[in-house]
Amino acid sequence: MCKSYLFYLLAGVFLAFTAGACSSGQKQAQQQAPEYKVMELDTTTVTVYSEFSTVIQSKDVIEIRPRITGYIDQITKDEGSFVKKGELIFQIADADYKQQVNAAMAGVQAATANVANSQLEVEKLTPLVEKGIISPYELQSAKSSLVAAQANLEQAKAEHRNALVNLGYTKIISPVDGLLGIIPVRVGSLVSSSGADPLTTVSGVGDISAYFSVDEKMLMELRDVADDIMAENHKRGYVELVLADGSTYSQKGKLENASGIIDRNTGSIQMKVIFPNPDMQILSGSSGVLRFPIKYNGIILIPQKATYELQDKVMIYTVSDDNTVHSKSIHVAGKTEKEYVVRDLEKGIKIVAEGIDRLRDGQTIAPKTQE
Repeated sequence: MCKSYLFYLLAGVFLAFTAGACSSGQKQAQQQAPEYKVMELDTTTVTVYSEFSTVIQSKDVIEIRPRITGYIDQITKDEGSFVKKGELIFQIADADYKQQVNAAMAGVQAATANVANSQLEVEKLTPLVEKGIISPYELQSAKSSLVAAQANLEQAKAEHRNALVNLGYTKIISPVDGLLGIIPVRVGSLVSSSGADPLTTVSGVGDISAYFSVDEKMLMELRDVADDIMAENHKRGYVELVLADGSTYSQKGKLENASGIIDRNTGSIQMKVIFPNPDMQILSGSSGVLRFPIKYNGIILIPQKATYELQDKVMIYTVSDDNTVHSKSIHVAGKTEKEYVVRDLEKGIKIVAEGIDRLRDGQTIAPKTQE
């Protein structure tokens, strides 16, 4: 009986010692766990800017080419100067073309006289045939000569009109209001309609087009916010243009399709943005950056310093209820200067906010809550 009592007494002392040792070990383990700042994710609304490099062109960039062959007799405008629609730019020597007009006019007059003579001949022979003095054959021959004379007159008139047209081509005028480009020819230069290079170009005033390419992946990501974007786009334009000097252009642009087909070689589609250019502040050929403000509603923002990259994936560390961390990949829909826009995470998830370069998957941490 005494031995049994002593056994149970010793067993109780052993169990109490073991429990105290375990509790002390757990406290020591918790004290040894590194402390990390942890944040709880929440949804928010944010505007993110996507940027694309662009080359700007006037909507009307017209090559000025001669329609005839001749020598430049006069250049009335300087390179880079402003011209109005219908204003003379080049004068081609027109002496030869004036002579062609005169010769064609003489041909018209001769053909007109020939028609008149043929008409008189028909009028003269008609009563003689009626009286049986001559045969009908002679009258029919005279009528055929009249028809031929009338045809020759029409041909002569056509040649005269063509000569007048060619004479008009000696004056090369601007088809639109705009700015002249480089003029590679000089007075005395021989020009031709078959020449490879234009005499100059005219960049029309008014709207300008900023072209850029969007890859197929970006198009897919924008589908969810496309309705909001296009509503703002049609209302007053929403695209910003950052100029080469870093300043933002005062006018907003409207997005339009430049092509309806994705280029399979590049995986992208060509787009354009139309900007008003009332003061001709933007010149054709300028470069810049297009900024698209995209508003995301009900999304998660994650600080970029709370992420790391692994084989082209963006990763985070989530924190479970027992304070162990687990790596997880995220899908980035957009980004601000310091944060990622994420759609595939839920509100309430806890993640490690900083110092993740020292973490490993499954590690236990001592969380420190961060707003």
